[in-house]
Amino acid sequence: MTSTRRSAAAVLLALASGSALADSLDINLHDEAMRATFAHTVNPGTEWDVGHLFNDDNDSVTHVGMHVSGENWSRAGIFDIGLGGRALWVRSDADDEGAIALGVRVRFSPVHRLGIGGEFYHAPDIIAFGDAESYTEASLRLDYQVLPKALVYVGYRNIEMDFEGVSDVELEDDFHVGMKLLW
Repeated sequence: MTSTRRSAAAVLLALASGSALADSLDINLHDEAMRATFAHTVNPGTEWDVGHLFNDDNDSVTHVGMHVSGENWSRAGIFDIGLGGRALWVRSDADDEGAIALGVRVRFSPVHRLGIGGEFYHAPDIIAFGDAESYTEASLRLDYQVLPKALVYVGYRNIEMDFEGVSDVELEDDFHVGMKLLW
């Protein structure tokens, strides 16, 4: 087991032991990568999350995020919108650097139990540290609520970080399946 996988397992076990404090656990994976994210609602409309993504190439992205969120009702369905950001640490063969990525996440539910959503985070050079020039993460997903407190989904995610003097490092670019458990 690589050191990245050992550290991911340790983080997951430590966070799972305090899961009574978490409002959700989101795990997604494919053949070459896995991401786990724990989220906790501090008060209505404010959420903190911590997550870790790692892949077969020993690349990893660890983040701590904060979002202000809420629902917006329309005739077409329910929109759940979150605005905020993530402080993140990226580890790759090219370099190990950090950034503060600002972003948005949206989930639209046109009918009961079905959702379409996405996230976009970006850190330009001014808020990317060290040799990092930028960080960009974009994802889309289609989910279905199988139980009142459990969603399953299929999604696509692309994560890239640009380093000074190195071409773009693509940390993730693939489809994945996942589940989100709610407390």
